[in-house]
Amino acid sequence: MKQKWPNTISETRVNAIAEGSDSSCITCPFPANGCSKQGRSLTSKFKGVVPQQNGHWGAQIYANHQRIWLGTFKSENEAAMAYDSAAIRIRSGDCHRNFPWTKVTIEEPNFQTLYTTEALLNMLKDGSYTTKFAEYLRDRSESAQTSAGPSAANINNNEGTIKQLFQKELTPSDVGKLNRLVIPKKYAVKYFPHVSASTLENVECADDDRDVQLMFFDKTMRQWKFRYCYWKSSQSYVFTRGWNRFVKEKQLKANDTIAFYLCEAAKTNDAKTTFCVVDVKNRNGASSVENEAEELLSPKNKDDGLKGDAEVEGFKLFGVHIK
Repeated sequence: MKQKWPNTISETRVNAIAEGSDSSCITCPFPANGCSKQGRSLTSKFKGVVPQQNGHWGAQIYANHQRIWLGTFKSENEAAMAYDSAAIRIRSGDCHRNFPWTKVTIEEPNFQTLYTTEALLNMLKDGSYTTKFAEYLRDRSESAQTSAGPSAANINNNEGTIKQLFQKELTPSDVGKLNRLVIPKKYAVKYFPHVSASTLENVECADDDRDVQLMFFDKTMRQWKFRYCYWKSSQSYVFTRGWNRFVKEKQLKANDTIAFYLCEAAKTNDAKTTFCVVDVKNRNGASSVENEAEELLSPKNKDDGLKGDAEVEGFKLFGVHIK
């Protein structure tokens, strides 16, 4: 590999140490008979990593029963990290990573949405992936410092409103191996953008220009992005990419409830900032938004508040007074 991976990213990923392929992926058959050099082991302790005769390490990943070559790297760890990066796009439903998620690598899925699968694979092969990822993190950090986006700091002590759009009790298939959330049609049509029918059902790893990406915040103001599409064969509106990670990190189970809100808060310049919130309610407990809110619902309208289109006034959300 011609270009070194930046130390700030590489070291973080190693020491501390998530989405599909398209038809344009470049595949490369790899020799099955790995050879050892000066007593080197024929295998690697990392998934997707194989030793090379020249002492370097190769990385590869399988998709649709095809082997995709990710490049040759000077160290075993670099090859293992390349596999992890590729697995985010190629095998997003696969939880078997070489290194655990860190505060740095958790941003990779967002970074990868900026590129096609073929472009990401080429970046891994030519060594530019980590450099561009480092630039993305730097730009994101700089923009966060000057951003006027929704945050408790930006909208503190200002008034606003919150409107529950709808909620849904999760089914076993919503939190199972299908890696998708079915959105009830009446809510999808009413609240979410129009999407054209997709012919690619149950294929989370495939990109489709007709799909859209929806962004939500949770109660900690952490950003979550879900790919939203319509499956024509089953006539279903679904969240695909990004949903599996949300399920795992929130530890969602069947019969838990997920709720979607629309928040509007005033900023210091009298303008309004609008953003969407996703919240979860466990089977035996209240939702985190309800726990955070003060007098979220009065006894009179509490039942109404659980229905779609319920608007609530006079409480705190994320430590911010919402009226």
